[in-house]
Amino acid sequence: MARVDGLVVFVPRTAPGDEAEFTYVKKDRLGHGRLLRLVEPSTDRVAPRCRHYDRDRCGGCQVQHLAYDAQREAKRQVVVDAFARIAKRPVDVPPVVASPAEWEYRNKLTLTMRHEGGRWFAGLHRWDDANRVFSLEECPITHPRVVAGWHDVMAAQALLPKAPELRGAVRLAGESLAFVLEGVSSWPRAHDFAQRLASFSVVRWIDVEGRHHEVVDVEPDRPAASFEQVNPAMAARLHADVVAMVRALEPRVVIDAYAGAGDTSVPLAEAGIRVTAIELDPEAATHAARRLVAPSTSVCARVEEALALHLPADVVILNPPRAGVDARVCATLESPPAGAPRPHVVYVSCNPATLARDVARLPSYRVVQVQPYDMFPQTAHVESVCLLAPEN
Repeated sequence: MARVDGLVVFVPRTAPGDEAEFTYVKKDRLGHGRLLRLVEPSTDRVAPRCRHYDRDRCGGCQVQHLAYDAQREAKRQVVVDAFARIAKRPVDVPPVVASPAEWEYRNKLTLTMRHEGGRWFAGLHRWDDANRVFSLEECPITHPRVVAGWHDVMAAQALLPKAPELRGAVRLAGESLAFVLEGVSSWPRAHDFAQRLASFSVVRWIDVEGRHHEVVDVEPDRPAASFEQVNPAMAARLHADVVAMVRALEPRVVIDAYAGAGDTSVPLAEAGIRVTAIELDPEAATHAARRLVAPSTSVCARVEEALALHLPADVVILNPPRAGVDARVCATLESPPAGAPRPHVVYVSCNPATLARDVARLPSYRVVQVQPYDMFPQTAHVESVCLLAPEN
């Protein structure tokens, strides 16, 4: 970020401390810049490891040109700024918890697949032109087996369905590879394709109406649509910290909102806490229900519609998608039904801006702590866990 005559200008691929020449255009009271030349590089700069980062202007990573400690400090400052600017609550934010691995941590890689010149290629979008896709050769933040899996997929491209563009994902779960294809109404040669992928134990495709079709599937006990973190080692650390934070509050009753398949609900229930897991996805909610023992239970519903029905509780866990929670969730926490006391809130966020917005909607709560985690090294994304306590 730079300032030109008072105008804030965002310049991708620059670093704090750079002396640089750039051009910019003004749009919506902000400047959008493009780096022309580095006059004096910052001491925080490093050479990007991936060949696509500069050559193809890959939009998958944003901060490969920063040393890892500088990345973490930049992300910490993003959280600080969001709370000060959006929540209007200055908070002390500790250093970002480092990922156990800075590279080769992703266990899933989703690519755009395009058919041009009689052949398919798969790749990522350019950061400065979302309509352009380059052919991916390597991805140093992704596990090598996932990248190799993508090479196997493209080697079998003659068996792919006819379409101008598709979307595919290769995921590593333990020792098993899975492939999911989206964007077609039919796939006549799906079984032939699956037979070519000897290293894959799961091949699925999702039609244009969102229906899942199993071609090969040896994971019947795991919901196909459930969300899974792409950095499992960092996710395990964050998950353990969330469970410990909730247990430290010594609750008897907990609501786990946006509960997914119940990975947080289950260990809390096993510790003797009565947990209500609320999840919209029916497959994930059913999976959570199978794992929970009475009096804990799983509810398939929208959080904003079901939360008030299951209060009172001692703690409410919120783990929403990037868009944050519906305003009705905050309204319910501010004014619980039937005079119930306000619960503590443990909010797990993948977007500091929506976290800060939702905290601003909770004026009766104080921020006890905010801890950021580096779930996605080499990118601008940062996860946070925020503990909120009701003010009496």
